Amino acid sequence: MDEVLRRHFALVDASFCFVAKRRATPTVRSVLRVANSFGISQLTRQSLLELATIAPDLLVLERPTASTQSRSDDVFSPTPEYEEDLEVVTFPRAPQTSQRASTKRKGLFDAALKAKNNEVGSQKQAKQLQVSTGNSDSEKSSTTPTKPTNIIPNEQAPFQNDWGSSVLTMLQQMDIYKSQIVHVERRSARPAQYRDLEPLQLSKQVCEALEKCYSIKQLYSHQFEAIEAIRCGENAVLSTATASGKSLTYNVPMLDMLLEDPSSRFMYLFPTKALAQDQLKSLRRFLEAADLPLHVGSTFDGDTPMKSRSMVIRETRIFLTNPDMLHLTILPQHRQWKQVLSNLRFLVVDEAHMYRGVFGSHVSCVFRRLFRLCALYGSNPQVVCCSATIQNPEAHFRQLIPTLPHQPTVSDHDDDDIDNAEEHMGPPSLQFFRQRPLRVITEDGAPSVEKLFCIWNPEVAKTSNSLQVSPPSADASKSSSATLRKRKRIEDTTHTQKSDNTEQGAEVNFSTSAIYQGSRILSRLVGAEIATLLFCRGRKLTELVLMNVHSILKADPKTQNLLRRVSSYRGGYTLEARRRIEQRLFSGDLLGVVATNALELGIDIGELDCTIHLGLPSSIASLWQQAGRAGRRQQQSKQKQSVAIIVCFDAPLDQHFAQKRHAMELFQLEPEAVSLNPMNQRILGQHLLCAARESALFSSQSGTDYVDSFVFGALNNTNITEKGEPATSEVSKVLFPLLKERKLVKCPENGGNQGYRIHSCMPKKFRAVSLRSICDENYTVVATKNDAANDTIDGEVLDEIPGDKVFFQVYPTAVYLYQAQEYLITRLDNIQRIAFARKCNQPLTYFTTCRDFTDLEVVRIHSTTKLGRSSEKPKCESALVCVGTVSILTRVIGSTMLEKRTMRFLGTNDFSLPHMQSFGEAVWLEFPVALRKQVEERGGRSWTAALHGVGHLFVALVRLFILCDAEDVGTEHVNEFEQRVKYGDGISLLSSKDCL
Repeated sequence: MDEVLRRHFALVDASFCFVAKRRATPTVRSVLRVANSFGISQLTRQSLLELATIAPDLLVLERPTASTQSRSDDVFSPTPEYEEDLEVVTFPRAPQTSQRASTKRKGLFDAALKAKNNEVGSQKQAKQLQVSTGNSDSEKSSTTPTKPTNIIPNEQAPFQNDWGSSVLTMLQQMDIYKSQIVHVERRSARPAQYRDLEPLQLSKQVCEALEKCYSIKQLYSHQFEAIEAIRCGENAVLSTATASGKSLTYNVPMLDMLLEDPSSRFMYLFPTKALAQDQLKSLRRFLEAADLPLHVGSTFDGDTPMKSRSMVIRETRIFLTNPDMLHLTILPQHRQWKQVLSNLRFLVVDEAHMYRGVFGSHVSCVFRRLFRLCALYGSNPQVVCCSATIQNPEAHFRQLIPTLPHQPTVSDHDDDDIDNAEEHMGPPSLQFFRQRPLRVITEDGAPSVEKLFCIWNPEVAKTSNSLQVSPPSADASKSSSATLRKRKRIEDTTHTQKSDNTEQGAEVNFSTSAIYQGSRILSRLVGAEIATLLFCRGRKLTELVLMNVHSILKADPKTQNLLRRVSSYRGGYTLEARRRIEQRLFSGDLLGVVATNALELGIDIGELDCTIHLGLPSSIASLWQQAGRAGRRQQQSKQKQSVAIIVCFDAPLDQHFAQKRHAMELFQLEPEAVSLNPMNQRILGQHLLCAARESALFSSQSGTDYVDSFVFGALNNTNITEKGEPATSEVSKVLFPLLKERKLVKCPENGGNQGYRIHSCMPKKFRAVSLRSICDENYTVVATKNDAANDTIDGEVLDEIPGDKVFFQVYPTAVYLYQAQEYLITRLDNIQRIAFARKCNQPLTYFTTCRDFTDLEVVRIHSTTKLGRSSEKPKCESALVCVGTVSILTRVIGSTMLEKRTMRFLGTNDFSLPHMQSFGEAVWLEFPVALRKQVEERGGRSWTAALHGVGHLFVALVRLFILCDAEDVGTEHVNEFEQRVKYGDGISLLSSKDCL
């Protein structure tokens, strides 16, 4: 045994010297990898701990200090995830890498080993007695169960006697429970459907890597079918549930192709950088199991240092990136990427359901630009789309990915046209540029745990309280109508605003709010050590819920120690902060996380038991995606169940499904269809300019005339209109106006088609085209020191906020929340784009909302339709439904301070910020004057209040008909006190994006 230990120490010593001499950080993982490559022994981290126990002052495993950490620009270094990646092997008594130091270390270890043997021999009898005593003590002790017992209260739904029911029973025992559980839906577990690996005929190295990395000898049925399609040269669409192992469907054939042809390149696209980083971890473990270097797979995004990018392009084979990077960097600099594009074997589009609406239309045009460049460089990559469960996976794929020329056959042409077949088939150099067969896979073969869905309606508690609150006075009604035009903020859904009532009434209103009850539920589950993820609709709501949870836990001495185990996660946090939270959640250090839909995507966050949804998710697809975050590892789980709790707001759609007679309808709805429009004239025009800068459009000289006619559409349309005139193609409607505006110019060519190139005076910045929002610039929130005389930019960076939202969130005097801590925004620097925040030493008694107004001006009316013509009164005026383009001018003019507990008005702050202007598509209603008179004659309700209510009803219900978020649309109405839009009495529903 001593000889084995000496041999293991010698291996570790040699591996340490090998790694350190190459100026790499000697982490536990890197040292073990080198040691095991010798093939003498297979060491693990436990082996190192055993050696360190023998010589604790010689061999130490410790976290790296600032001087030994990996360089931030080392893009090939693995992303830390486990202890092996974080701990460093050190020899404090002999840290050098020389032969002399190595000999000294071996001698010191021999001496420590002999001393250890002598100590063990002299204390053998005492040790046996200690072990015996320890065993008897352990038999007497028993661990308390981490799951709550199923104690049946007097008033309880007929739950079954299982773990999920016991969780709901525990919630029923809370002091705030007053029959809020209106419905419980039970979804049965689903067993796995397996297929053997042999029919796929994968290489031996791939099969060994699967078994070594994932202990896999069989595949789920959907994984098998997708891999089979890819190996047959087909495109594949995979639409299955969360945590069904979709990443293996492209990693396995990728590895098989890469081993066969090392020059192959692969591109993985993810909607967020966080998801790409998470997938890089699992990819590198798979590559390591296949004995391939880690730098074969690397991320290429905005965090990749500029000086390292050329090395990444040269050395990497698998690029993990996002559509923004593809649009802003890869395609504009395609000549630097020639080797990658010419050898691109397939393109992976993960979380494809995220590409919808304006963002999806932009991304679809980016893919069209990518395929035209791939064709010019001689490649036709396969496409693998992975998506959550949606209604139309095939149609979505065909909208997202360009349609290429089909495989020609003799039967496609008449006998008289055989001579012209070559013209139809395209030039010989582009014979490879053909449409691939598409295989759509929707049958999920992965196992699923039993899921319990609970609908929790706080409005029931309000009814059961039976508190009589006096209605507001007439004067109060008139004064409140002046604020109806205010932009709806999260506080509007936080509490129901009332007039100055008694303190008791205000307290009850707070305790029955959805936010407070959701916070109480999370606190109770965390107190029972049930790993829970709470989803919120916005960043501000996320911070507010976290602050409430911390206050609840802090108030109970039994749960004060759990404060550090509850955190928030949202967009805007720095990269380091997000990685730290993800690591803590994966390792189990965090029991509760309050998050936006940033954690809805497939980031591996470990094992969760429960999800809470504060407000009905924006879509049915999102509901299943979020609920699927719990119960992901049912093979290792003992309880085989997960729980999803939907806490409903008082919004119309939430309350519809919160009624017992409608609750079951929610779980019978099919996931929504994902829609986009890549031929939108505004979006297509922007990307035609980008494509023309990359290579001339429809040019026979550059070879794009044949490619562009399929990627963007033919310039000449063969269809005939009803009037007998030739129809104009969609791309012609966009391209010819660009010619008239001199943004594109013709490039004369000798023979063939004339091409179109970008005008030399056009700006070269591709950033003028934003894929996601109106504004590309982000503002940084910086914490300043309380004792500092002036605000400085060298403080801690707290957050990044998009420029089109910054004036509504971090305006001067705003109360800003970050990780349950309150800050006051002292200054907003619009030149440096920095918001300075000062930490509050004492909890504030108020919160703030911004005061703003929005003006609309109709730019163009596309169509007008009369609505509601009555047959009984044909002479009555009808309302008009108009569709058109509008100019949206928004200005923030100040803030309002409201008391937290009572919502009492405390005062206002006035300031001036630059106005924000954008253009968007809108639909609006123009009501006749007679209708307004009828409404005003029937009661004391004002016409403005009626328009305000209908506007919010539109916003609440629009997502029943189209897949969008509530933030994607806004509503405005006419106010008699303002000079506003150029249409009459009416209400408009507009897009919050720059175009639709």
